[in-house]
Amino acid sequence: MANLGAEVHGIAPEDYKDVPLPEDYEIVELLSNVIAVEYVDVASDGKSIMRNGIILPNQVIDHRAWRVAKVTLAGPGCKQVKVGDVVIFPGDRGLQSIQKNGKMLVFLSEDRIFGICKPIKDGSEAKVVKDKKKK
Repeated sequence: MANLGAEVHGIAPEDYKDVPLPEDYEIVELLSNVIAVEYVDVASDGKSIMRNGIILPNQVIDHRAWRVAKVTLAGPGCKQVKVGDVVIFPGDRGLQSIQKNGKMLVFLSEDRIFGICKPIKDGSEAKVVKDKKKK
């Protein structure tokens, strides 16, 4: 079985969390089977995560929690995902960095993706869960 460690191309995700990309360059192409995704499960405040119609503060979400993101770039070696797909993967499997427009960009290899998904529309409104640790 393949090792599903947290490293991507030998780089540990925690070393690059919240590190901004260079502002004077734009990534136009990825190599191999690397993909870039933007989270779609982030609430409108940009800091919380939506789960089952509930807005949860990042502090209460396990770093390994499943994340949902839209593929924005895909390398030529990608065989199953393409730009525009919405994918699901464990949250500790990618390298996160901040894009110029303030959105979180995540880099990971295609083999870290567990599936392509789509939202289920139920018409319910989001509920907010407050972080009880902060006062």
